[in-house]
Amino acid sequence: MGRMFRSRSTLFALLLISGLSASLLKPLPALAKVEVPTGLDREDRRETIRILGFASSGKVLSNPYPLGGYQGIEAGVSVENLPVEDLARLGNTLATPQKDVSYPKFSIGKGLYNNIDFFVHFIPYSEKTELSQYGGILRWTAYQAKFLPLNLSFLMNFNNANFSNVLMTRSIGLDVIGGMNVDTVAIFVGGGPLQSRGRFVGGTGGVTDSNQLESETVSGFHTVVGANVQFSRAFVTVQIDRYVTTVYSAKLGLRF
Repeated sequence: MGRMFRSRSTLFALLLISGLSASLLKPLPALAKVEVPTGLDREDRRETIRILGFASSGKVLSNPYPLGGYQGIEAGVSVENLPVEDLARLGNTLATPQKDVSYPKFSIGKGLYNNIDFFVHFIPYSEKTELSQYGGILRWTAYQAKFLPLNLSFLMNFNNANFSNVLMTRSIGLDVIGGMNVDTVAIFVGGGPLQSRGRFVGGTGGVTDSNQLESETVSGFHTVVGANVQFSRAFVTVQIDRYVTTVYSAKLGLRF
């Protein structure tokens, strides 16, 4: 029975990784900047934050099992696929709507104590993308079952993003994540509330209808499902995050 349980869990995780990797890599375009429409009124600005602020928020992309105290450390690079097609219908509609924008993100995780881990992530500014990000995730694994490979974690994440110097977002979220580790494979599911605040630049070169600096705040709910496969110290993680849009992510890293 236990062997069947492990084989089914492993098969599910491998199918999930294969499917998500195909979904992520198939539409992967060259690096490009996000085209933020101009002439955004209040409702358009709020919708822009739901699309960009939520979707760019922090993503753990890691094995749900804790890093292991003071000695645990993890480093990796991920690719996130940001769906921006709905931006084209806002404000002064774009002549050529974008569908997806993908970008790399670097991250480092460190085990602290008592099953508490801290992750930082960042995207260096690039002239091609005109995008920069930085943020962090604090994870506490509050429960680990004694006789089953199950655990429960609480995550707090924050992220700051700058889109072409016309939109700056700050997102904060709380998630509850349930994980299951079987041999070298792990799967996880969860979700929680999320809030994002955006500052829109006005005036010449700005994007607001008032030509003034405007700020908006929106709240929502986020769900996540993902899988992780460990190859000695290397690992691959894929993840689906659902906001008002769906974001596909994949990460390649090392865990010590």
